[in-house]
Amino acid sequence: MVVETDGSIEHVDSLKLAYEGAARTGPDAFRHSFDEALAHPGVAARQAGAAALADACRACPLLTVCGGGHYAHRYRAGHNFGNPSVYCDDLQRFIRHAARRPVTDAKPTSAGA
Repeated sequence: MVVETDGSIEHVDSLKLAYEGAARTGPDAFRHSFDEALAHPGVAARQAGAAALADACRACPLLTVCGGGHYAHRYRAGHNFGNPSVYCDDLQRFIRHAARRPVTDAKPTSAGA
């Protein structure tokens, strides 16, 4: 949650990139409690975990790594946030690439050694 300079209590700022008004919850710090803001359906949806993800995400073997991607990147006009990330293909490619890279036990070198 974010308290804006006018006192409005909103979702995290990153939701503002999804669509105009995506971060709004309605309550403000002057007349409402944070519990009221936390009761907002959008907040509950963000906290629902895998249950709020698209079927394709829940079935994906990479879900435990990517977590469904960034919440704001799952928004589609007319379909809300229950979609795979717009970057799903890129995330899968990166995760698979990183998994193929050998892990080394690199030790820092001391200066002058």
